[in-house]
Amino acid sequence: MKLLLKVHAERTARRRRTPEPSLAHSRDSSSTYEHNLISTNKMNSLKAFTGLRINSNNANGNGNANRSRDKSPSRRVTRNTILLITLILLVLATALVVLYVELNRPKPELPSNKAIYFGNNYDHHTFPNLGNGHLVVDRKQWGASETTQALTIPLRRPIPYVLITHIGVQSQPCENIYKCSIKMRTIQDSAIAEKGLPDIQSNFYVSEEGNVYVGRGWDWANTYANQTLAITFMGDYGRYKPSAKQLEGVQFLLAHAVANRNLEVDYKLVAQNQTKTTRSPGAYVYQEIRNWPHFYGCGMDGAAACGSELGMKTESWDAKQ
Repeated sequence: MKLLLKVHAERTARRRRTPEPSLAHSRDSSSTYEHNLISTNKMNSLKAFTGLRINSNNANGNGNANRSRDKSPSRRVTRNTILLITLILLVLATALVVLYVELNRPKPELPSNKAIYFGNNYDHHTFPNLGNGHLVVDRKQWGASETTQALTIPLRRPIPYVLITHIGVQSQPCENIYKCSIKMRTIQDSAIAEKGLPDIQSNFYVSEEGNVYVGRGWDWANTYANQTLAITFMGDYGRYKPSAKQLEGVQFLLAHAVANRNLEVDYKLVAQNQTKTTRSPGAYVYQEIRNWPHFYGCGMDGAAACGSELGMKTESWDAKQ
C-alpha cells in the first residue's frame, strides 16, 4: 500500500514538473501566430511603404515627363521666335547699310546745258533730252560720215536769225529713230555727192515724232546764210501737215538756244520762202510758224528784205557753203 502511494506521488510530482503537451503546443501555436502576424504586418507595411514610394516615383516620373512634354513645344516656339527676330534684324541692318551707301554716294557734277544736250558725255545707248520726250540724236548716233570735208565758216553767237526750211521733194515724214537716221544719211550723201557741199545743209533737223537730229550743230554756219540758225522739218510740208510733237520739238530747241545764249533774246524767225523763190518750208509749216512770237515778216508785202539791217543781201541767203 505504501508502495502504491509512493508511486502515485512521484507521478503526480512528475506531472507537475512537466507541462501538458496540449498547453505547450497551444502556447507555441500562439507564439507562432503572433510571430507570423507580426511578420505579416511588417511585410504589409513594407509593401505599403514600397508601393507608396513606387507610386511616388511613378507620380514624379509622370510629372517630369509631362513637364518635359509641356516644355518641349515652348522651347521650339522660343527658338523659332529668336530665329525670326534675328532674320528681321539682319534685313533691317542690310536695308540701312544700302540706304546709307546710296545717300552718301558722290553725285556727279552736272556739266553745262550745252554739254548735257549736245555733248558726248551721256551714257552709251541713251539720248539727251530737251524735255517732254524730245530726244537729241547726235551725229555719231545717226551715223554721219566721218570723211566729210572740214567746215571752215564758224557760226557766231548769239545768232540773230532763225531760218525754217523743209526737205521737200515729196519726202515723207520719218516716224522713228531708225528710219530718220537712214534719212539723215541719205540727205548727207546727197548734199556731198550731188550738190558738192562739204556736209549736210542745216544746223538741226526735226522729225515727225519731235526728235532733234544734229546737222552742222551750233559751231558751224549752215549752207544757206551766215548769221542764221537753220532748222529743217524732215518731210514735204506742202503735202503733209507737221505733227504737234514736231512743232513742239522746234519750239523746245529754240527755247534751249535762247536759254544758253546761242540765240539772241529778240531773235527773228523767218521762212526760207521769205528770203528766196522757193516753196520751202511748205505751206502747212508756214501757216504754223507765222503765228509764233518771234516770226518776222520781212521780204513780203513790201517789207524790207530779210537781214538788210545786218547788211545781208539777197545772195547772202543762198551761199551754198
